[in-house]
Amino acid sequence: MSYQHILVAVDLSESSQTLLEKAAVQATQNHAKLSIVYVDVDHIISDPKAERDYHQKLDNLASHCDYPIEKTLVVIGELHMKIAGLVKSEAVDLVICGHHHSWIDRIFSSVPKLANNVDADLLVVYLPK
Repeated sequence: MSYQHILVAVDLSESSQTLLEKAAVQATQNHAKLSIVYVDVDHIISDPKAERDYHQKLDNLASHCDYPIEKTLVVIGELHMKIAGLVKSEAVDLVICGHHHSWIDRIFSSVPKLANNVDADLLVVYLPK
């Protein structure tokens, strides 16, 4: 399948670079647009200072990528709902996210919610701790 726009959801941890590198491989193979999103699930309203900090971290992440980044986005809210909205508004046809194997991730994983709400292909990448 050929993808036109790939959205990679990062958590801004060290694993984000690995995830972005895997997303860049997919984008290269498909000559697709590549965008990065960070979903702030801890805030209810926008904090301008925090948003600037997140954008700076995303820009730094993007600067280390060997593939051009179409957009870097920071959104606030529930991960599955925000990603589902971006899939529609940005014409995304592949969402890439990471997953760690830990007991807490098994209990609170976002993957089932993403799979049930996102109208695009979903690639979940295992990220060792």
